[in-house]
Amino acid sequence: MNALRPILLSAVCVLLAGCGADRTPPTPPAAKPTVPLSGDPAAYAGSKRCAECHAAEYEKWKNSHHARAEQDVTPDVLAEAFAPGKPFQHATQQTTPILEDGKPVLIADGLGGKNEKHRVSHVIGVYPLLQFLVHGTGNRLQATEACWDPTKKEWFNVYGAEDRFAGEWGHWTGRGMNCNSMCAYCHNTRLQKGYDAEKDDYVTTRVERGVGCESCHGAMKDHSEWQEKNKGLKGDPTLGRVPRSAMLDTCASCHARRGELDGDFLPGHNFLDHFNPALVDQSNLWYPDGQNLDEDFEWAAFTGSRMHAAGITCANCHDLHSGKRLIPGNMLCMQCHQTGAYKAPVIDPLQHTFHKPDSTGSDCTTCHMPLTTYMQRHPRHDHGFTSPDPLLTIELGIPNACNRCHTNQTPAWA
Repeated sequence: MNALRPILLSAVCVLLAGCGADRTPPTPPAAKPTVPLSGDPAAYAGSKRCAECHAAEYEKWKNSHHARAEQDVTPDVLAEAFAPGKPFQHATQQTTPILEDGKPVLIADGLGGKNEKHRVSHVIGVYPLLQFLVHGTGNRLQATEACWDPTKKEWFNVYGAEDRFAGEWGHWTGRGMNCNSMCAYCHNTRLQKGYDAEKDDYVTTRVERGVGCESCHGAMKDHSEWQEKNKGLKGDPTLGRVPRSAMLDTCASCHARRGELDGDFLPGHNFLDHFNPALVDQSNLWYPDGQNLDEDFEWAAFTGSRMHAAGITCANCHDLHSGKRLIPGNMLCMQCHQTGAYKAPVIDPLQHTFHKPDSTGSDCTTCHMPLTTYMQRHPRHDHGFTSPDPLLTIELGIPNACNRCHTNQTPAWA
């Protein structure tokens, strides 16, 4: 080692001399130019055209909740939900689904507070509930309070026991349930609400029904045409790329509780430039520890989590084309919590949980992503990745994951 010391010292001196001579960092390689994505409806190709080259991705997507976010009423739903024509009672009101000339119709209280026939245009959602869109005044589409549960094969009121009446903002005929302004943006591709303030009406347009490929990848008609003319060649000059760093912003455009500022968000844009999101605060949208209380979706809770701070994105857990989890069960979490990736604490599952292996209580998401049911039938995981804390239940009334399951026990026991 003593013989090597002069050589090591000489090497260090050379390095230090080099640093002193030129402190300018090396110039990084120039980034490949990115073609800006267009918001012009004419620049969109449509998802079916993507399938010609991206068959595997298209197969994953075509039956996903994204692909079917808004669709025609399918024959099975017509037969199961509308053909019987049985009245459905919700609070003090009644809705009757019928088929009229083979077309779905709902007989329900309208703007005048009287039972009227409302022609069903489309349906939003796939599972665990379907909500129907009916024609309102002018060019409005309204989302009904009468929804269909495809699992239990029954109608139910999306408001639960709440009795809303015509003329109220939140009644299904009111502005609060207007699909053009409240629902359609996240259930369609490149939707433009087209609100006319003078007429108080809409001329709503979309390039594709459902959340298509270009909702996330941007307009790709030029790319599609270049590929058709130059099969097998690389270096497509038309290809607009959305950087991975912008992925969460693209997801957030729909997976956040937010208000729109300009209605002109495109993949690759900064989410906060186009939306005014609800943030975790002291309002009645959240519990004091940041857990979802109202229907807050995923973004705000996730961005406040340790997972987000460590650099985790949606794509670490979800297949972006099917929307499903990449790996079932706890192995998804253990990718990091067994290896220490993303500086995650290494966990021994048998020591970490108080439950038997393979039980519901041993599932990571049961404790760290507790479920809350919205719209009466839709259980959703909290993406804040919080830890159960029964003491907060005792002190502040915040629910804890332990007592969400062990309802026969007290927070003190937990």
